[in-house]
Amino acid sequence: MTTPGTRDNPLRTTPDTLPSRCLWYTDPDGTLCLAPGCMARAQDPDAECLCDSLTARHRRTLEELRALQARQRYAERWRHALQTAVDAHPDRQSIRADAQRRTGR
Repeated sequence: MTTPGTRDNPLRTTPDTLPSRCLWYTDPDGTLCLAPGCMARAQDPDAECLCDSLTARHRRTLEELRALQARQRYAERWRHALQTAVDAHPDRQSIRADAQRRTGR
């Protein structure tokens, strides 16, 4: 396993350490190196980073998480409603047996 913070095993940056948008790593000789994530810094390491900001990425990730959670809540409500309908059906045992057969259980 390679040493953390080297070219082969770069460390993630945080807002408290180094710029968060481009990736920084420590070369084996101890030199701090920039792996630019945007064309601006690829051409000039001192240029303003044009990568998405950490806040924007965080906001998009939260939106995706909320959408997935909403889908999960809907799926759980649907499963519960379906389970209730099957339980109320007079032929519930054969319905369950058919469902188990279809799922390979």
